[in-house]
Amino acid sequence: MNEEPTFEPEADDFVSFELTDRVRALILMHEYDLEAQLLAIRNVLRRNRKTDEMLAAEIESLNAAIRESSGENAGQFEDWRVDRLHSSVFQDAAHSMSAVGMLAPFMESLFVAIFKGLRANQRRNNSDANPRIAALDDHFWDPHHVFDHGGHRRNIVQGIVQLSDSIGLSEFLPDDLDRTLSALFAYRNKMFHHGFEWPLDERQTFEQTIRQSNWPSNWFMKSLTGGDPWVFYLSTSFIHHCLMTIDQVLEGVGTYLQQHDHAD
Repeated sequence: MNEEPTFEPEADDFVSFELTDRVRALILMHEYDLEAQLLAIRNVLRRNRKTDEMLAAEIESLNAAIRESSGENAGQFEDWRVDRLHSSVFQDAAHSMSAVGMLAPFMESLFVAIFKGLRANQRRNNSDANPRIAALDDHFWDPHHVFDHGGHRRNIVQGIVQLSDSIGLSEFLPDDLDRTLSALFAYRNKMFHHGFEWPLDERQTFEQTIRQSNWPSNWFMKSLTGGDPWVFYLSTSFIHHCLMTIDQVLEGVGTYLQQHDHAD
């Protein structure tokens, strides 16, 4: 409930008829209305943020009432405050589930659409150094697959990175894309398998993963119980970072298309 970046749509969230890099990327993925999807996501995030602000204001009002009261009245206000604080734990979890439930699938479908569009243009690198060289087209262009040691396995994050590397797209994408996707999908998997309250070992493992993966400390927030992590949340900063990453990916793909078209 701290003050952090908001999700108000910017002017360039809407379709422009100028052939910018962003529009060039959207044309590549013409089967999908990504701008409308992004606007819908931002609207839900904005509504959730306003709900959080209302609950925070209610808790602050109870804090003020406690300071100004005594005896039984103060005790009643304190009971209400504790109840609202408890509710905020799960409201934040619900809104975090909502955010990751929109952002992770969008990010996945975004890259599937990108590579589908590039496949239609046959922008494939068939050099011997490409680990995906032996793959049939269906697997080569599928970011769910990552190739190593003569075989392949499913891993959407590593597949996106490897396929981007193999066609020269990576240099046009955000430098921390791998880290961003890893954090987003790791949290998605935990929330969708375990709900709001994960088993203790899962909470402890995720806390270790945050440290070992060197993710920024402000990407995730948590509530504690008995000194142990209780509920993890996507921070507002990380949600904002994911939205910025999506914008940067669209711009980068457009630049990639423009430079390759000129090279051709």
